[in-house]
Amino acid sequence: MKQSKTDSIRPNLTIWLSPAGAILILICFFLPWLEVSCSGKKIIGSGLFFAQKAAPLWLIPGFAVIVLLLFFWYRKGLPLGWFKVFLMTLAALGILMVVFTYISIEQKLGGFLVKRITSHEIKGGLIGTGIGFLLIILSALGSSAQKK
Repeated sequence: MKQSKTDSIRPNLTIWLSPAGAILILICFFLPWLEVSCSGKKIIGSGLFFAQKAAPLWLIPGFAVIVLLLFFWYRKGLPLGWFKVFLMTLAALGILMVVFTYISIEQKLGGFLVKRITSHEIKGGLIGTGIGFLLIILSALGSSAQKK
């Protein structure tokens, strides 16, 4: 039975989600993550802003760079099994960091909600960072084709 050209190409398309997710993470890290309003003043914080306050957040763009390097290493011969393990690990750690950062900020703001009129709004940078990590996970789950 002959194998068509699309059969050999289709399984490899999901592998491109990992660099797309990594680039999205790198862009969104510098976009606004959260807007906080207190007593008529607004503060808009990006991933960079929060990374200056909490050192571990610098790992988020670091994870994205590592994913890009792994992608090119995979293209040069890294076994698919290791590639998937690395992607899943980095993406899971990245999502955990984003979630714990948001929870930490939410708890800190909770004390102000009683004392002052305070509100906060999630911005696109935080959402885009999460979507970037989800793209990396989808890439790892969907990349099942063996290299020829």
